[in-house]
Amino acid sequence: MKKARLGITILSAILLVIWGFKLDYNDLSYKNNSTAYLGILIMLLLIIFGIRQIIKEKN
Repeated sequence: MKKARLGITILSAILLVIWGFKLDYNDLSYKNNSTAYLGILIMLLLIIFGIRQIIKEKN
């Protein structure tokens, strides 16, 4: 289970970088980038959750 959680956390970090490339930096409005913003938010939450669970398992 620990390896699966670590794998999901690493995959989320990779997807976070990919979503960063999907942003339209010429127009940062929510209308043009709503999908990218939601993807970034979800990946950040998954990374935070994964790190917290890994730390919790170590203690």
